[in-house]
Amino acid sequence: MDNQLILEKLIDDVKEDTMRALGCTEPVAIAYAAYEAGRYIENENIQKLVISTSKNIFKNAKSVKIPNTEGRSGIDLAGAIGIYSQDLTTNPTLIFSNLTKEILMKALELIDQDLVEVEFLENVPDIYIKVKIETEDSEVESIVSHGHTQLEKVTVNNEVVFSNGKELEEKEEDHFKLSKLSIKQLKTIVDEADIEDLLFTLEGVEVNKKAAEEGLKGYGSNLGKTLNKLKDKGILEDNMITATRIQTAAAADMRMGGGEQEVMTSGGSGNQGIGVILPVAIIADYEDIDDEILARSLFFAHTLNRYIKEYSGKLSGICGCAIGAAIGATGGITYMLGGTVEQIAGACSNIFANLSGMICDGAKESCSMKLSTCAEESVISAYLSLEGMITENGVGMVGKTIEETILNVGKLSQEAFKKVDDVILEVMNGDRI
Repeated sequence: MDNQLILEKLIDDVKEDTMRALGCTEPVAIAYAAYEAGRYIENENIQKLVISTSKNIFKNAKSVKIPNTEGRSGIDLAGAIGIYSQDLTTNPTLIFSNLTKEILMKALELIDQDLVEVEFLENVPDIYIKVKIETEDSEVESIVSHGHTQLEKVTVNNEVVFSNGKELEEKEEDHFKLSKLSIKQLKTIVDEADIEDLLFTLEGVEVNKKAAEEGLKGYGSNLGKTLNKLKDKGILEDNMITATRIQTAAAADMRMGGGEQEVMTSGGSGNQGIGVILPVAIIADYEDIDDEILARSLFFAHTLNRYIKEYSGKLSGICGCAIGAAIGATGGITYMLGGTVEQIAGACSNIFANLSGMICDGAKESCSMKLSTCAEESVISAYLSLEGMITENGVGMVGKTIEETILNVGKLSQEAFKKVDDVILEVMNGDRI
């Protein structure tokens, strides 16, 4: 396959992974699954709503605030809102933008009547949601699988009325496997790309900077706002590293705290979109980088994030901001500053050596702390590599090549951290020591 054809497939995949989203994408996915089932209800006399999810969806949707709900959270609430949501004329990731007080009151009433059940399932894909609605005269079931807005099937009274499973499988098979490429090959493809094909990545800069600006007003844990105070007091240096940490934290505060500002995603994740885009964009401002180089660097960063996910999975027990977004950002920054393939790989190795053990204990307000740490380290790791400081190869989780390291971290994520996820869920459900 020639480089131009590979580029076209990569552009399609990155565009699919980068979209505007309002609120955390796990509650969004639950609401969307419930919306699709709710479309087939002939009356509103709901007797039971059962929401069954994968462990990772459960973990990430349990505690994070939902936009337009006055600070409320919950898997049950996300599903109940979805049932009563109005027709989606926009991307499903914006489902909470349609949330009115009337819809919220209906959802809360359903929950207050104790008609909503929530559970997580074993042996299902990392992204999996099944919603079952029972009324007096019908039973409707919808399944979202493998992607936050990928509707797989809808049944009404056990009869299939919508099925997309085969198409989703074909679509998955059609994705170009980044694992077929080396980082060197990927860089060459991005270097040679027509810049007009990559300018779409710049939209995310404007969107996520607006999210950061809104977050500085104070949301969630108020990390961004408080870090900004520390900078003003002289406790933190007023430089590009601090700016990266503050703006990334503020955008995450807003998103995790139920703010109503959209963010641009990366790899289907809003937090990872913040963590990929803002560090690259902020360093571009400080280094006076033009838009063409910035667009190439952002595309490279998004693609690196997706590269990692082919090994680690879209959701896992390791924080995706650490092993995905931070890798994309540090690689993108190093690329943007003229780094060689060896320096790009070195920056990524520095992140892997530093942050690979960061756990994901569910989406929540304090995610801004992890995300801002990852963003700051992505900047430092890039500049360290450019100065020749690169962690030793072939030691610990760091392999002899960057591709081998990615394989190692994928193995860690898929095998060892499955058990970590089980323990985290036990703790989250109250089985504390």
